[in-house]
Amino acid sequence: MLSNRLHSFLLASSLMALAPAAAFSSEVRPELIAQVTINSSGVVNGTIAPPNINPNFNQGTTRVDTDSQGRYFRNGVLVYSAQDFNPNLVQVDSSGRYFVDFRGIPVVSVDGALISPALSNGELLLVKRFNNRENVRFYGTIQDEFVVLGKYTGIATDPNTGAQYQGTFDVRGQGPRYSDRNGGSSPTVFDFRSHYNTRANPSIPAQPTVFSYTVTNMPVRLSITVPAGLTPISPTLPGATPTSPPSNGTPQPSVNPANSDASVLRSLGAAPFFEVNRVVLESARTPAQSIGPRSRVLLR
Repeated sequence: MLSNRLHSFLLASSLMALAPAAAFSSEVRPELIAQVTINSSGVVNGTIAPPNINPNFNQGTTRVDTDSQGRYFRNGVLVYSAQDFNPNLVQVDSSGRYFVDFRGIPVVSVDGALISPALSNGELLLVKRFNNRENVRFYGTIQDEFVVLGKYTGIATDPNTGAQYQGTFDVRGQGPRYSDRNGGSSPTVFDFRSHYNTRANPSIPAQPTVFSYTVTNMPVRLSITVPAGLTPISPTLPGATPTSPPSNGTPQPSVNPANSDASVLRSLGAAPFFEVNRVVLESARTPAQSIGPRSRVLLR
């Protein structure tokens, strides 16, 4: 019995000695690393404008419920009045509710900037867009809210794990909804006057009349996509505490869990709190549904 056990031990030891060293390595192969999504907050600044190749509105519709005069109020303050443009913009539905329709607005920015506690040592890349002659820092669409898209090159830090990644990342920021208490901190369909009424006689088309708008400290809910295969430059260890991004001499917002995104954004002069958008895309076969208390988004 003892002889058999000794023989088995010697055989196992021999097999381990012959096995490749990589088989026992703790290093994870890059091709096995999955895509990571980092959720954080941020602030967007820059000048936005419709793309300069065939500038126009899209086919999405934001339907804003108003009073009988086509007026919309936020926090008790008048934000928009159809009477300032054309009283025939006001429509009424089968329930007797008054509303004004607005088209969505594609926009680009050649000088845009993004600040976030999860991003450091980098900037938004200049990227080519099919509908703009010059390369842009970010692009997006203004509908119920302003959604910003772009690419950031630098360091991304996951506030939940402390893992840091260096490279180029897709970023998506969603600004406040126009009906939120701080909806005025984001550009809206009201600012771009994309109202229309194809049922009026004569018809009132949506025509671009505003060609530049300055975004100042717009708070966004930020999503950062770390591409698959990108190895962390500071791997997360069991029990590790998230660390702050390395600094290049420029003060960076802290990502310590004790400091929330809200406090970071307040230090930048932006109000980070706003409601999550509830968007319903309606087709011709689907009855109109409300999004929140007083508006709805349609696709036609």
